[in-house]
Formats: sequence, structure tokens, C-alpha cells
Amino acid sequence: MSQNLKDKVAIVTGGAGGIGSRIAKTYAGAGAKVVIASRSQGKLDKVAGKIDGEVLALATDVTVPEQVDNMVAKTIDEFGGIDILVNNAGGAMFIKSPNDLEPNEWDAAIALNLSSVFLCSRAVSNNMMERGSGRIINISSVAGMRLSPSFVHYGAAKAGVINLTKGLAMSWAPNNINVNCIAPGLTATEGVANWLPEKTKEDGTSVPPLLYPPDPEHVADLALFLASELSAHISGELFPIRSLTELA
Repeated sequence: MSQNLKDKVAIVTGGAGGIGSRIAKTYAGAGAKVVIASRSQGKLDKVAGKIDGEVLALATDVTVPEQVDNMVAKTIDEFGGIDILVNNAGGAMFIKSPNDLEPNEWDAAIALNLSSVFLCSRAVSNNMMERGSGRIINISSVAGMRLSPSFVHYGAAKAGVINLTKGLAMSWAPNNINVNCIAPGLTATEGVANWLPEKTKEDGTSVPPLLYPPDPEHVADLALFLASELSAHISGELFPIRSLTELA
């Protein structure tokens, strides 16, 4: 058994972002045909140009059912089927206390971070059932595992992703569809560069790697494992990946 994804077809939503693009590149490097989806075609095209392998970039708003269905249909038309789905699209969007959070802002956060996972998973499930197998990997967050007073909208949605993962895993186990969840903490993407701690301590020594936020490739490596034969009997599980300082 190996982590070879040769001839597998993978969809990665949020594929223009730091974690999503890294997962897409890792999958392509393992031999997969990759579809990257995001709302910006321009950003997707830039990422696609850096991927060595077969790649299809599809501008998609994963909160809109019709666009999700179109993404799935185009993937099947281009590559013949779908083996892997990574539900990576999401984001905290804004920082607000519960009292300042408007109903439309709550709805938008739930749609992007939770409803999109359901819509995309449901959309690929029929094809996976027909093919007799599939892997769905949902990207949650440690915010869904702990109190997040300024991110109640985001934390609630990401907690929902964890629960949804377990429900889908149980529902689709008879169809040989594995559904698992990765919950990254603060990750060293370009988008959060200003929030990252210094890698060097005041005394000039380096911060030990396990005490520093993970890089996107660490998340991608875990996503590769969960998409591969090596995780054939793992489903319904949650895998946090974070700096151990976040446990303090």
C-alpha cells in the first residue's frame, strides 16, 4: 500500500488559497488529476500554472448549489469521475462579538464554512457510490474544538463540520466512502504572516518546530495520507494539526 494517487481524480475547493493550493500541488505530485475551485478564476489560473500535472481550474461559489453541481459535472466530463473531494473552502471572514454580529453575517459564515461542505459532499456522493469508493476530506479548524468568543460564527460552523463529518462517514460507510476531518490551528500561510510568532527566541535560539505553527505542506501531507490507500480503514475521524503551544 502506498500514497500513490496515480489516475485518481481529486477536487479541492478553496484551491486558490494557501492550504488548498498546497494540497492540490501535493495531490498532483502523487499522480492525481486535480480540479481546483474558488470564486476567482484569475487566482485559480495562477495556481494552476504552478501545478505540474493535469489540472482543471473552475471558478465556483461553493455556497450556490447550481454552481457546485456544475463543478461536479464538468469534472466528470473532463476526467470521467471523482475519487477524492477536499472541502477546504472557508474563512473566519470577520471578527465580531455575538452582539455585534448581524443575522446576514451569521448566515454568510455558516454558508461558506458549513453548508458548502454538505453541498459539495452530496454533489460528489452519487458518482462515488457508482464507482464503489471515495474519499472526502473536510477541513475544519481548532476553532471548532474550543471557545472562540470573537469568532462564534466561525467556531460554530467549524464545529458543525466535525459533526457533519462523522454523520456522513456513518451514512456512506456501506458505499465504501471514507469521510475524515482535518482541523488546522494557526498555519504559516502567506495570508497570516503578520500573526505568526518569531521563529527565533530573544536569546537567539530557534523555536522548536513542534512549538511553531505548521506549514501548509504539513496539512497537505495529512490530506495525502487520508486520500491514499494507507488510510483505507479510517473514517469518521478528526485530526488536529497545530503548534503544541495552542494546547496551553
